[in-house]
Amino acid sequence: MTARKKRLDELLVDLGYYRNAADALGPVMAGEVRVNGSPCTKVGQRVPENADIRIKGMDTRYASRGGYKLERALSCFGIDVTGKVVLDAGASTGGFTDCLLQHGAAKVYAVDVGYGQLRGRLAADTRVVALERTNISDLAGGGLPEAMDLCTVDLSYLSLVKAVPILYEVVGDVEMICLVKPLYEGLAEERKDDIAGIAEIAGAVLRRLAEDGYRVLDVIVSPLIGGRGAVEFLVRIARRPGAVDVDTLLAKLQRDREDHPPVPIPISR
Repeated sequence: MTARKKRLDELLVDLGYYRNAADALGPVMAGEVRVNGSPCTKVGQRVPENADIRIKGMDTRYASRGGYKLERALSCFGIDVTGKVVLDAGASTGGFTDCLLQHGAAKVYAVDVGYGQLRGRLAADTRVVALERTNISDLAGGGLPEAMDLCTVDLSYLSLVKAVPILYEVVGDVEMICLVKPLYEGLAEERKDDIAGIAEIAGAVLRRLAEDGYRVLDVIVSPLIGGRGAVEFLVRIARRPGAVDVDTLLAKLQRDREDHPPVPIPISR
């Protein structure tokens, strides 16, 4: 299937490499952005959504910045995905999927409501089952051909507290690693980097999950600033009995943000 095309500056913003088109202008015109191996110096040039993007000075070993977010979660949560079958909900261009494969996952079911977004090398990888134009609710009640060992979640325009119950109908009793985007949980745009505002949203999300019977095992701040400049965080969730100390989790999240403040881009090593 032919991937849809977008203006280069719009794609770079969508992928999270720049906060807005104006920020992307200078690097593009300076020849610092390569698309499928060739320099692209026109911000208005239309390129495939699943094009291979490389940017001078940026670490781009994953298909998108999402890979670095999941990488930190796997490390901090102590999760080994070697040999596991994973559902990646909200796969988009494949940042989470790429990270899972590079960390040893045996197979990834990459689910997204869009189409033609998954990076070409991932779409061609025999370990990836791309389920495009698919809502997570479409898979409830036996929509997958095999059992999952883990579920990763990076959804837009849908509250996590609404998505988690639907996802558990799909994957059964496995753990989830979920990216929480406060702007989709009710945080006002003008408070996207406000410490008090983030804490309020985090508390509300964690308490709601606990009330609905989900055990939040751990929480960390995302290493990268999210879309539209918002601070994000990741949670490790299980559907099993056990008390959830929300206040302790919130205190840990605050310490983590102070010790590891999120940055805009992954820097080349």
